[in-house]
Amino acid sequence: MRFVGTIYAIVYILMLVVMFWLPELSYEGYSLSKNSLSELGAQNTPGNWIMNMVLFMLAIVVVLIANKKLRLFWLPLYLLYLFAFCLFLTGIFQHAPIEDVSFSMAEHITHSVLSTITGTVFSMYCFAILFFVKKPIEKASSVLMFCLAIGLSILMFLYSDYKGVFQRVLFILAFGWLLYSLVTFTFYKPKRH
Repeated sequence: MRFVGTIYAIVYILMLVVMFWLPELSYEGYSLSKNSLSELGAQNTPGNWIMNMVLFMLAIVVVLIANKKLRLFWLPLYLLYLFAFCLFLTGIFQHAPIEDVSFSMAEHITHSVLSTITGTVFSMYCFAILFFVKKPIEKASSVLMFCLAIGLSILMFLYSDYKGVFQRVLFILAFGWLLYSLVTFTFYKPKRH
C-alpha cells in the first residue's frame, strides 16, 4: 500500500505543479481564475498534452490504490473504476479551446458529458462509503467532501468568471481527500439485517 500511496502522492504533486505552471505555456489570454483545467488540455492548445497526461496518470493511480484498499468492497471499488475511466476519457475527448481556432464540437460535447459523469460518480463514491466506514471522523469527512464536490461544481456554473479557482480548489481537495481516505480509512462490510 505504501508504494502505491507514494506513486499517488507523486502524481498529486505533479497535478499541483501543472495546474499552476502550465498556464504560462498556454494561450496568452488564459486566466487562472476564469479558465478551467479542461481548457488547459483543450483541443489545439499549446502544451495540452501535459494536462491530459496528468489526467491519465490520476486515473491510473486512483485505480491502483482503489484495488489495494477496496478489493473486498465492490460498490466503492466499482464507483472509483467508473470515476477513473471517465476521468481518463476526459483527456482523450478534449474541451473546446479558448482561442478562435478550429476544433471538434462533438469532441467538446463528449468531454463535457464525461466531466459531468466524473463529478457525479465522485460524489456518489463520497456518499457510498458512509456505509462502509464506522468512525465518526471518517463519516464526517466523507459528508464534507460530498458537499464540497457538489457546492464547488455549482459555484463553477453560477460564477463562471471564477470557474478556474473553484475547479482548482475542487481538484486539490478531491484528489487529496481520496489519497487520505484510501490510505487511512478503515472499511467494513455493512451488516445485513
